[in-house]
Amino acid sequence: MNDLRRLATLAVGALPRVGPSPASEEFAIPAIKTMKLIKCLFAVAAITCALTLSAKADLQFLGAVDFGNGPNDPGTNHDVLEAFLGFNPGALNPTHNYESGLSGAVDVFPGEYFVVHYGKGKGGTGAGGSWEFFQVINGETSVTFPQSGNGPNNPDPFGHGGISSARGFGGEHVPDSGTTAMLLGSAVTGLGLVRRYLKR
Repeated sequence: MNDLRRLATLAVGALPRVGPSPASEEFAIPAIKTMKLIKCLFAVAAITCALTLSAKADLQFLGAVDFGNGPNDPGTNHDVLEAFLGFNPGALNPTHNYESGLSGAVDVFPGEYFVVHYGKGKGGTGAGGSWEFFQVINGETSVTFPQSGNGPNNPDPFGHGGISSARGFGGEHVPDSGTTAMLLGSAVTGLGLVRRYLKR
C-alpha cells in the first residue's frame, strides 16, 4: 500500500501543471527583472564615477623664480619657462592665456606647463613678485591655481601676493566637444546593448 501511494505521488509530480503559477514564482519573475535593472544602474554609476574622477583637478608645483620687475607677457613667460625647464615646453596655447577669471577652475590640457605671476605681497623678497611654474598631471583638463604665492603647496620666497596671470604652454590637446559627444554616445549605446543582453 505504501508503495502504491509513493508511485501515485511521483506520477502526480511528473504531470504538467495547469493553472496559475504558484505565488513564489510570480514573485521570482519581478525579482529577476529587478536584479537586471540593478546591474544596469551599477554600470551607469561606474561610468559616472569615472567621469567624475577625470574632472578632479591636479596641478604639480615645479618651482619659482624672482619676477625681477620684468615684463609679464607671453614671450617673456615662454623664455623664463624654457630657461627653468632646460627645454622648449612648446608654444603658448592662445585659449589658455589667462589674465582674469582665475578665482576658480580654468580649462587646461593634460601635461601643459603654466607660468603664473604672483605679486610680492607681505614677506615676499622678489622685485615685483614671482613667476611660479606648474604642470598639469594625471590627464586633468580643469585646475584651480593657488590664489596666493607661497602657499602650502607652492613654497615661494619671492612672491607672497595674489595671482595676476597664468599662461599655458605645450601639453596634449584634448578631443573637441564633437569627439567627446561621439565617445559619450558610444558609451550610452554600449549600455543599451548590455541592457538588451540582460533581458534575455
